[in-house]
Amino acid sequence: MRFAFIERYHSDRWTIALMCEVLEVSRSGYYRWLKRPASERKVVNQSLLEWLLKRADELKGAIGYRKLWKDAVDAGFICGLNRVQRLLQQAGYRANGAPKPGARRPAPEIVLPNVLARRFDVAAPNRVWVSDITQIRCQEGWLYVAVILDLYSRRVVGRSVGPINNAELVQEALRRAWAARKPVGKQLLFHSDQGVQYSAGPVRRWLARRKVQLSMSRRGNCWDNACAESFFAQLKKEWVKPLGLTTRAEMAGEVGYYCEVFYNEIRRHTKADNLPPADYEARQAMAG
Repeated sequence: MRFAFIERYHSDRWTIALMCEVLEVSRSGYYRWLKRPASERKVVNQSLLEWLLKRADELKGAIGYRKLWKDAVDAGFICGLNRVQRLLQQAGYRANGAPKPGARRPAPEIVLPNVLARRFDVAAPNRVWVSDITQIRCQEGWLYVAVILDLYSRRVVGRSVGPINNAELVQEALRRAWAARKPVGKQLLFHSDQGVQYSAGPVRRWLARRKVQLSMSRRGNCWDNACAESFFAQLKKEWVKPLGLTTRAEMAGEVGYYCEVFYNEIRRHTKADNLPPADYEARQAMAG
């Protein structure tokens, strides 16, 4: 999984050496993995995906995955509907008539109370984390970004990106935040909106095992998660918009640089005594 992440998202700014160091894997192991012979399944999937995308291009993106699946079967491919849907989702394909992301939102598995209640001023690190997901348009389709902020300093403590908006996106951001911050779970409140990615069983169980208290915004009330919403507004205005349309890999690198370097270490934040979040935490730790 880590090697696949490096292969997908490394760029001039996020080098293979740096990503191997951050993900705690060896470069030699990565290159051995990279040179491994492709499995028969992967070769077949790649051939099927190339045919699907070519067919979709011929039809100007007018048909969805169900009709493309029938066309593939008629062309001689042995494949299931779910497999075609998964391959096209991973490639970021969306038919012209498909609803925009978020247009039809499924009901959350469970709705939790708004424990945070807009108390955004926090006196210590790792007491309140807030999280949200946004989407950024790229050349291949949407790139989804999940972030976790520590309200104490407004620092980005966890993030993940991917072509699919699902619970795994949240879990990856949580895993990275937990590894970086090592909080005491029973002292931590985790707040989000009511999205199905956050109410999903795997996410709730992951947090419950660590004794983290959960909180959710009221339905349709973005102000209950204003800090995370504000972060994404700044990301898009300050960084994403000037870039124009890029590839997913390029955008993933830019989002990573913005979060880890520019936002955390360079950009001053009014709620952090006009210091970058990382400097604010360091100064408060020395003072304490």
